Amino acid sequence: MHIVTSKTLAEQSCTPRFLDYWIKLVSYRRSFFLGFCVLNFVFSLQVTLGNLLAIRALMKTSTIPATVKKMFLSLAFSDLAVGLLPQLMTAIISAVMLKMASSGDDLAFFCPTVLIVHLYFLYLLATASSLSVIIIALDRLLAVSLHLRYQELVTPRRVTVVLVSLWLTSCVFPFPFIFLPKGIEMTAGVISVIGYVLTTVAYIRLYKVVRYHQNQIYSQNQLQNAQTREAHRQRKSAYNSLFVSVVFLACYFPFLPCTISYLTNTSEISFPVAHFASMFLIDLNSSLNPFVYCWRYPEIRQSVKSTVKQIFHMNENMS
Repeated sequence: MHIVTSKTLAEQSCTPRFLDYWIKLVSYRRSFFLGFCVLNFVFSLQVTLGNLLAIRALMKTSTIPATVKKMFLSLAFSDLAVGLLPQLMTAIISAVMLKMASSGDDLAFFCPTVLIVHLYFLYLLATASSLSVIIIALDRLLAVSLHLRYQELVTPRRVTVVLVSLWLTSCVFPFPFIFLPKGIEMTAGVISVIGYVLTTVAYIRLYKVVRYHQNQIYSQNQLQNAQTREAHRQRKSAYNSLFVSVVFLACYFPFLPCTISYLTNTSEISFPVAHFASMFLIDLNSSLNPFVYCWRYPEIRQSVKSTVKQIFHMNENMS
C-alpha cells in the first residue's frame, strides 16, 4: 500500500509540467530566482533570530496572562521552525537549482524525496501557524464575552491540551496531501478559505463586543474602577491580537489566488513568478510577528532590547 502511494506522489510531484515550472523560472527569470534565493537566506536568519528573541521575551514577561502567553509561544515556535526548516530549505534548493541549471544538470534530482520533505514541513508549519492565529482570535473573543467566567473555562491546563492537539493535528495534516495527490490543490484552497473566514468572523465579532463594552464603560459612571481596568486590559489584549491576525491574513491570502492562477494557466511565466512571490509572503509572516509583539507589548519590547544589549556587551568584552 505504501509503495503505491509513494509512486502516486512521485508522479504528482515530478510530472513534466511540474519540472517545467522550475525550468522556466531558472532559465527565463534567473535574476528573479537569484533574488528569491538571497531573500530566503536573509529572512531565514532574521526569522530565526527574531523569534528566538521573542520566545525568550515571552517566557520572561509577567504582564501577559499565562493562557495567552502559551498561545503566542505556540505561534512563535511555529514561526521559528519556518525559518529553520522550509524557508532555509527553499533557499538551499533554489541555490542548488541555479547551479545545476547553469551546468545543464537534470533538475529531476529533487524528485520526489526532497520535495516531499519540503512540502511536509511547509504544510505542517503553515497549519500550526494558522490554527494558532485562529485559537488566539477565539480566545480573545471568549475573554471579552465571558468576563469572569472566562478564567473558569479557559484554564492553563485546558489551553495546554488544546495546543498539544493543535500540534498533533498539524503533524498529521500533511499526510493526506501525500497519500491523496489528486485534488490536493482544491483541498488546500478550501481549507485555507475556511481558516480565513473563521479568523475574520471571529475578529469582526470581537471588534463589535469590544466597542459595545467600551460604550457601556463610558455610559455607566457607577462602574467600579477594578472592573474598568479589567475591561480596558481585555480590550487592549483584543486589539493586540487583532494586529497579529491582520498581518497573518495579509501574508497568507495572496497565496490562494496566485496558486489558482498558476494551476489554470501554466503557459504564462508570470503566474509561476507570482506563485513564488506569494510563497515568500507566507514565510515573511514569520519574520513580521516578532515586530508586532515588540510594537504592541512594551514588556516584550524592553526584554528584547535588554537581550540585544547584553549580546553586544558580551561581544565587546570578548573583543
